[in-house]
Amino acid sequence: MTSLFFLGKTLLTICLYIVILRLWMQMVRVNFYNPFTQFIIRITQPIIGPLRHIIPSVGRFDSATWTVLYIIALIKVIFIFNFVTNASFWNLSYLWIAFLAILQAVGTLLFWLLLFRAILSWVMALNQRPSYADDLLAQLTEPLIAPIRRIIPPIGMIDISFMIVVFILFFLNMFAKDLFGLVWILL
Repeated sequence: MTSLFFLGKTLLTICLYIVILRLWMQMVRVNFYNPFTQFIIRITQPIIGPLRHIIPSVGRFDSATWTVLYIIALIKVIFIFNFVTNASFWNLSYLWIAFLAILQAVGTLLFWLLLFRAILSWVMALNQRPSYADDLLAQLTEPLIAPIRRIIPPIGMIDISFMIVVFILFFLNMFAKDLFGLVWILL
């Protein structure tokens, strides 16, 4: 049964990452002609497209995508707590725990994006050719790194702003673990 739990939690987490990526790409206005961006849009469009007819956007706030994100997080919370604790199928606290699941997924996704960008920058330094992935990762992570880079500029060829952002993400994760305890660990 552990393998079933792992599979379900992983699939739901990947779904969360995909929807968060779609929202993040809209917010930072990435190049929508990038093949990876097109992949994310195409994979989420069958669900979000029809929902946009029912739940219209309010200005720049994409209500339909946020609704899908919250529903996936709620399904993940229900799955985890029913599987681990054998609790009743529905508990009112699941509604706010779904927000915690979104926060944790955002933090984890940002960590992985920063890590992939750092590794890819080392590979690109050897290769000397820009790639679609490098361009997309730069567009997705630069809003986080740029404010820190303004305060602490690169030292020679070493940019420590990545490490500072990752340190902040680790600190926030530990703080959330202290604040929410087992709930945060289970998510």
